[in-house]
Amino acid sequence: MADPRQIGRHHFALFRGQLDGLPLATLGDRYLETGTDLRQAKRTLDWVRQELIRAARRYQGETQLTGASFARLIRTPLPTLSAPERNELAAVPSLEDFQADFDPAGFYSESELITEFEKRYAGGSTPSAAILRKVSQTNRLRTRIRHAINVLEGWIVTTPKASDPITLWLDPVVARPLLVMGVVSIDDLVGLINRGGHRWYRRIKGFGAIRAGRVLKFLQLNQVLPLEERVLVPYRRMVPVLKARRQHQTGIVPLEHLELPARLDGTTGNNRSHDSQIEARNDLEAIQSWLQIKCDNAHTRRAYTTQAERFLLFLTMEKGRALSDATPPDCHDYTIFLQALATPGSDWPWTTIRPDWIGPKVQRWSSEWRPFTGDLSASSRKTAITILKGLVAWLTEVGYLRRNPWVTVKTPKAAGKIKVDHALNERQWKAINAVLEVMPYSEPMLRSRFILWLGYSTGLRQDEMLRLTASNLRRTPEGDWDLVFLGKGSKEREVPLAPAIQSFLIDYLEARGHGANPMLWDPVLPLISTLGVEHQQVQKKIDQPLAARSLAQLIKHLCEAAADRLDDLIDEHQLRQASTHWLRHTAATTMINKGAQVATVQEILGHASAATTAIYTHADRKRKREAVMAVVG
Repeated sequence: MADPRQIGRHHFALFRGQLDGLPLATLGDRYLETGTDLRQAKRTLDWVRQELIRAARRYQGETQLTGASFARLIRTPLPTLSAPERNELAAVPSLEDFQADFDPAGFYSESELITEFEKRYAGGSTPSAAILRKVSQTNRLRTRIRHAINVLEGWIVTTPKASDPITLWLDPVVARPLLVMGVVSIDDLVGLINRGGHRWYRRIKGFGAIRAGRVLKFLQLNQVLPLEERVLVPYRRMVPVLKARRQHQTGIVPLEHLELPARLDGTTGNNRSHDSQIEARNDLEAIQSWLQIKCDNAHTRRAYTTQAERFLLFLTMEKGRALSDATPPDCHDYTIFLQALATPGSDWPWTTIRPDWIGPKVQRWSSEWRPFTGDLSASSRKTAITILKGLVAWLTEVGYLRRNPWVTVKTPKAAGKIKVDHALNERQWKAINAVLEVMPYSEPMLRSRFILWLGYSTGLRQDEMLRLTASNLRRTPEGDWDLVFLGKGSKEREVPLAPAIQSFLIDYLEARGHGANPMLWDPVLPLISTLGVEHQQVQKKIDQPLAARSLAQLIKHLCEAAADRLDDLIDEHQLRQASTHWLRHTAATTMINKGAQVATVQEILGHASAATTAIYTHADRKRKREAVMAVVG
């Protein structure tokens, strides 16, 4: 933050506004990134005044006033009227307005004009000559100051350039969070906005829609770099337009924009069967059939689409083969390709350069989209190969392919998929609940409490929680409630809802205006929704299901707030890494530690294999330390 800030035209507009007597909050909202914050606006105004004084001292222009006179003018405060003086003036026009009407040619002197003014408005309500003279002097001083700053503006004002550091132009309060995100220059800032779309600011701590809007306004007023149209329009309204604009092409593009020539689309692939049970004319249509049949929810579909897309692009763009032409060596090469992506310093033996495969995390319709957003861990590579083996095995089963080229390729080894250490300990869980306790009793607090305890007590996956509606509630003969829903793999699960969680749910739904009787709730009512209109800056439909991204951010913010309360640095660091899925790990670990049978926990969590659940039977750190210490004595 050592770069000196530059003074721009918006700073001169701020100074002129206060010279004309406009409220500082209004001026801040109109011209500054810090908005209506009076403290920041006053600080900026003082800085602008000092910059103008310094510039005036250096000024050597040939005008009626010297640079020193300019500096003295800017330092001079405008005389102010007391409340009684303002009341005297309120009932009559100003001396300037009277002059414009009575003496537009300027024939009379000031004293003669005041005499005529007093004659016209005689009768006790006429302002005294002293007040009129004071007003006249103030207006003359204001005119001279305006002339000075007009001259200085033409001499010292600069325009932002793309290469300028953001610290030259943005208030330090606004610049700091951007610097943390690696945004150093104006060019970086515009690039971040163009990549992120309408909600480009959502990952920047300390930024909201209002502050982001002011930064956008600054860039637009100064016309630094072109902002894409979608930055100014909400994502959902802009998607159809952007999708329509992006042309279908052969290259490293998303599946929905991929157009393959006949030699690469699989129509005449060497491995094609003539006894297919699906109506797919080419490889793209075959992949879509697989996605439609095998993906039971949006989360699974996204994951499967990503892996199929990456493999298809590798085959067509790197190997020059259709999926229907893939051989076991091609499949083995793909495992090597994934390994090379994960090792940035290694040799790159492939035809297409690495930056064409790896790029920033942007929307699929962005021109900066790439198949990968970073290096893949060992477990991610294992997951990718497992999904692809499932795809090709299914295409072979339904007769689209004659042979399975993946059958002889080994799946990469990786650590256990479930990270049992990604579970909250007792201190961390207490810290999270302490954050809830200091929140005001409101819909946001009740929603957060229900989500946390639902995940902690049932171990539901994130997408399972978000898909819950009132129709998933079932009354038991004992008078309790169960959650009955389709989990992973479209398998029906039945998970008991503890009385305390029932109470949290009723409190939450009552705050949303649906009453305390679950029997009267609309079956399609989402159990977890966006906040009501009273908690939003913009109008939004009540009871709209909460988005996965919003839920993840909610849990992240709670965990970070809880981490601030912890004294143990290890606990604090671990809690800052926590996500929604940690609640599932915590539920499983807690159930096992408190004596629940593995088979029971398996049924609650919806694991396909008891071996997966058995991973949670590990001894925790405390018990392992106690065992070691007992041996040592």
